[in-house]
Amino acid sequence: MPEECDPAGKGLPELPETTESEEMYLITVARAAEEGASGPIPVAFVAGSLGVSVVSANEKVHRLAGRGLVEYSPYKGVELTSQGADVARRVLRTRRLWATFLASRLGYSPAEADALACRLEHATPPDAAERLAVFLGGPRTGPQGLAIPPPIGEAAPATLPLAEIPAGTEVEVVALGVTGEPERFLMAHSLRPGCRVTVLAAGPSGLLVEAGGRSVHLAPGLGAAIEVVGGGTRVGG
Repeated sequence: MPEECDPAGKGLPELPETTESEEMYLITVARAAEEGASGPIPVAFVAGSLGVSVVSANEKVHRLAGRGLVEYSPYKGVELTSQGADVARRVLRTRRLWATFLASRLGYSPAEADALACRLEHATPPDAAERLAVFLGGPRTGPQGLAIPPPIGEAAPATLPLAEIPAGTEVEVVALGVTGEPERFLMAHSLRPGCRVTVLAAGPSGLLVEAGGRSVHLAPGLGAAIEVVGGGTRVGG
């Protein structure tokens, strides 16, 4: 196994050294953007997420700005620079890889796995994270359904709406794109990030797909909301 894994971490770009505290600020901003926030993230939001005072958060943000990791706009908030985004991406990748390992190999629930992974993300060297990715088979999503960022310098795979996938094709679900009752419906039918889905038929009334050994009909809106990758795999020749 070590011989197979050795190349995994080679050639990774150098990133600035950061403390655990600095990384928590960076991934808090990154996760807010990941959840749909646009533009600068208010410092008060960052402070609340981390359980610190606004004064303390302001001081830390100014230090991060001085290091070139964030851009701070008075009265608006904070955004990651490209370098800060790379640090956040590296930490989130490591966290979600560990969470995947803890959930799939050790039987922890997704929430328990994420909490434990939060303790490991800051102490794991990049090359060790890449060896873990190789060991796990290169997963794209973590146990909580969140995308695992690709290594620094590697572009994320292009996604397509499930509605655009031709019949007879197997794909991997990356994001459901819905919440509430539609999300619960999909999850109840084994449609969740990370699962493999085969499109059986497509038409004006929606899609007929197979997931988890069962077939389910998806209305056009649901098929358009689900994001997938791997549209080149044809099933049955």
